Amino acid sequence: MSMGQSILFPLVVLLAFVSFVVAAIVYFRSEREPEALQRRFLPRFYAYAMLFVSSLTLLIGGGLLLKAALSYPLGMGFSYRAQPIYTEVEVRPVQVAPTEPPAPPPTPVPVSKPPAFEGIEYREEERLRDLLNGATLVGVGALFFALHWILRNRVESQEERPLSFLNKAYLMVSGVVYGGLSLVLLPMGLYQLIEFYFVPRGDPEQTLWSWPIPGDTLGYALVALVLWLWILPQLFKSLGGERLEG
Repeated sequence: MSMGQSILFPLVVLLAFVSFVVAAIVYFRSEREPEALQRRFLPRFYAYAMLFVSSLTLLIGGGLLLKAALSYPLGMGFSYRAQPIYTEVEVRPVQVAPTEPPAPPPTPVPVSKPPAFEGIEYREEERLRDLLNGATLVGVGALFFALHWILRNRVESQEERPLSFLNKAYLMVSGVVYGGLSLVLLPMGLYQLIEFYFVPRGDPEQTLWSWPIPGDTLGYALVALVLWLWILPQLFKSLGGERLEG
C-alpha cells in the first residue's frame, strides 16, 4: 500500500464516522422530516449511501490515474519509488585444511560476500497497474454514481430536498471528508514537492527509502479538492434554504 493510501483510508473512515454522528445528533435534537419523506427513508438512505460510496470509488480511482499521469511529464521518480539493483556475487568454495590424525577428504565450505549495490530502477508495470486500476475504478464509480443520482431524484423530488435530513447529512459528510482530506493531503503533497526538487537526496544505497514521492500524495489531494469544491456550493445552498425556512 502506498503512503497516500495508508493515510487516505483511516482518515476517510474517521471523518465520515464523526460527521455522520454529528448529523444524527442534530437530526434527533431538531424537528424531523415530513411524514411523506419518512415513509421513503430506506430507499432514500440507500441512494445517498451509494452516492457517497461511489464518490469514494471516484476518489481512489482518480488518485491512481492522476498519480500515473503525473509520472509521464515529471518522471517515474515523481510518483513511484525506485527499486535497488544488486550485482550477483560469485560464491567461491574454500578448502578446509586436513586435520591430524587423517580425516575424510576436506569438504569445500562456500564463502559468500554481500551483494554489491549497482544502481536503481523503476518498474513500468507499477504505472501500468495504476492506470488499469484507476480507469476501472473511475468507470465503475461514475456509472454507479449516475445510476444512484437518478434513483435519488426518483425517490426524493427537488422540492422535497430542502426538507431532507439525508440530503443535508450526505452533503455534510461529503464536505467534511473531502475538505478534511484536502486540508491534510495538500500541505503534505506540497512539502514533498519542495523536498523532491530542492533537498539533496544523498547516496541512493543509504537514502533510497526516504526519498519523497509527491505524485502519490498530490494525486489523491487534487481529486479530493475537486470533489470538495463540487460539494461545497450544494452544501451552501442547502444551508441557505434552511435559513430561509427558519
